[in-house]
Amino acid sequence: MRAPASVDGTDPSDTAAEQAAREIADARDRANAAADALFQAESDLDALQVEQQRLENDIAVLQAEIDALRATVEAVAINRFTRAGTDSMPLLTGFRTAGEQAQVDVLIDVVNETSAEDFDQFDALNNDLADARAELERAEAAGEAARAELERRREVALAEVERLKEVEEQRLKDEAVRRALEIEEAERRRQEEEAADALRAQAAALDPLGRQTQASTVPDPASGTGSGGGAAGSDDPLIVGDGDIDEPLPIGPVSSGGAGGGLTGTLGPGGRPGSDPGVLGGAGWLCPVQGPVSFGDTWGAPRSGGRSHQGVDMIGDRGLPIVAVVDGFAQAKVNVLGGNTVSLSGADGNRYYFAHLDTWGALGQVTAGTVIGYLGDTGNAKFSVPHLHLQIHPGGGAAVNPYPTVRAFC
Repeated sequence: MRAPASVDGTDPSDTAAEQAAREIADARDRANAAADALFQAESDLDALQVEQQRLENDIAVLQAEIDALRATVEAVAINRFTRAGTDSMPLLTGFRTAGEQAQVDVLIDVVNETSAEDFDQFDALNNDLADARAELERAEAAGEAARAELERRREVALAEVERLKEVEEQRLKDEAVRRALEIEEAERRRQEEEAADALRAQAAALDPLGRQTQASTVPDPASGTGSGGGAAGSDDPLIVGDGDIDEPLPIGPVSSGGAGGGLTGTLGPGGRPGSDPGVLGGAGWLCPVQGPVSFGDTWGAPRSGGRSHQGVDMIGDRGLPIVAVVDGFAQAKVNVLGGNTVSLSGADGNRYYFAHLDTWGALGQVTAGTVIGYLGDTGNAKFSVPHLHLQIHPGGGAAVNPYPTVRAFC
């Protein structure tokens, strides 16, 4: 039995549902903001570590130059003293006999043979070395502060995901809330798409040539020799890669179906930070993480080793199901950075890369919604929080920013 309408004609149950939907949407926004802050802290720390490595390399080079210059001066001194037949340095020990005047002459010759430019260079190098060491100390202190901030943001992000889970569990029991939430999310997506369209129009106006696209084809998984539908641990081929998208290293029979594994956070062939294709998923495209999840737009953010982030990271509880976003062919792979990964050659012509999985699910030929793995922290995610790293490669080519697509469907 429905509650009676209010004086203004609105249905109280509808109002309550709309309020509950707003609470869920707000909880998702808070969780996403916390995830964004966490990944920004990771980027800041990575940048500081890159700077520390640069300073350490600079110090090593300066020290080598100083040592080489010192060795040159010492060689001149040894040569002079050897020819003079002396065994002490009176300028350092004091004169004991009149014969030590010869040693003074030798030292004068050493000074004369060492140019003023050498002495100036020696002094400048020592000054540069002292400056570099001081800068390294400051960078190390900043790194410690960044690590503390990262830990704080990690706790906040995980707490917001937990809060989101509780809010969704409490509010989504009501079907009316579900409908209101769908309306709320649809309106938010519409506003975001309008803003993205405006930005793309502005960029097109500034660049008359527009963005160059890369046309390529995805190998037909059906032409492969691998069996489909198997789970991890079956006879399906497992490729262990060195982290390079294009050069996986096979260690056993390899199916010709499926595209190569990816490297978390690397720049694919022809890829470029900042590329924004808008929403790529069509009807039937599914959110890859089945459960409460938070994420931020970290495309192009700096990563250790001079890499840039080429995906979207989605934080959730370890063990959440990861599903195929579209029909396609799923192949399990392992690499150093991505850990346990799946490469999905989609029936829509795109390739999807899922990294840091705890374990695999079904592999081979799969339909949208099939569980292909479970959220985890393998690879370099062990230094972060359990999350899915998702890449989208339109047409099997260069990676593009997946955030707009994930934001629209998750």
